[in-house]
Amino acid sequence: MDKKILIITNMGPKLSAPFQGQFVKNQVDALAQLQPAYFFMRWHNDSFLNRLLKYPVLWLQFFGQFVLSRQRYDLIHVHYFYPTIWLALTYRWLRNPKVKIVVTCHGSDIYLYQPESAWYKFAAKTVDYWIFTSAQLKARFFNQQVPSMVLPAGIHPVFAKAELKSRGDKRFDLLYVGSLDHNKGMDRLLALLPLLQGLQIAVVGQGSYRSQLESASSQYPGLQLFSPQSPAELQVFYQDSRCFLSLSRNESFGLVMTEAMACYTPVIATVTDGSQAQIIDGETGFILSQKDEAQLQQQLQQAVQRLLTMPAADYQQLQLAGRQNAEQYLVTQVAGQLQRLYQSLLDVA
Repeated sequence: MDKKILIITNMGPKLSAPFQGQFVKNQVDALAQLQPAYFFMRWHNDSFLNRLLKYPVLWLQFFGQFVLSRQRYDLIHVHYFYPTIWLALTYRWLRNPKVKIVVTCHGSDIYLYQPESAWYKFAAKTVDYWIFTSAQLKARFFNQQVPSMVLPAGIHPVFAKAELKSRGDKRFDLLYVGSLDHNKGMDRLLALLPLLQGLQIAVVGQGSYRSQLESASSQYPGLQLFSPQSPAELQVFYQDSRCFLSLSRNESFGLVMTEAMACYTPVIATVTDGSQAQIIDGETGFILSQKDEAQLQQQLQQAVQRLLTMPAADYQQLQLAGRQNAEQYLVTQVAGQLQRLYQSLLDVA
């Protein structure tokens, strides 16, 4: 392909989340043979000033680096539709009116903008092709007639090399990986701790609930907190855990669940778009309703107990089924579909 590709995202690493946006970088790396340019948010922290000005700064950086560049791009792939789409539209309006625009929606770019504003709908009309990370997420989009496909972002190739460990050879009973915030259900984990005394629980990540979890670890010595890890380091955590917990309120896909299953670790998850997209209840893990918080706590305790005490052969069947399901989401598989999509769009340019 002699056409030039540019991949942009409003995500990027920051001190409190050094691997934020890693899934986009994984795609860029997997598409290396196309030599795509990659633009992401570099000025990124948790300060009030950053929250106020990060998008104007992002636009100015993009303008200087790409709009004013001599290099001409033929296709722009936007990760997180809104408001990142305005960067791509700036390029189309000022630099190349024929540029094709592909958008991947990851969740919050739909969840947080309902009902959609006139500007949101206007920008949506300019997109040539849509990618949604789950069918359930696509169903929430205001326009079901757009040309689109369902394709998760993909997990790092390192997870293809995961080792199958028996339940008895694992170090942790429960594992959580991700942002430590309300949407990810960290309040639920804190409430669950009294019901899980005696279990070894690993929590990997950063976020607003970090201090509360640190305080809880003094009361529950089985709770261990770890800083964010690289994919290779996470592989070890997944392999060494008997169960992965996903307590999210909203999750468009949830690649950490995919990573866990790729490492032969069964998942217990709340009902979200993401869990429904990749977990078959009772076959590749367990899905629990989150309509009633008190009932959810009881169901979580029961599901954990069931997973830790079921016959070894049944547990291994969960491991193998989860692994088989996760293999389709390796980023190498995803990159192949993206490359074919890019080619089809550019062939008609």
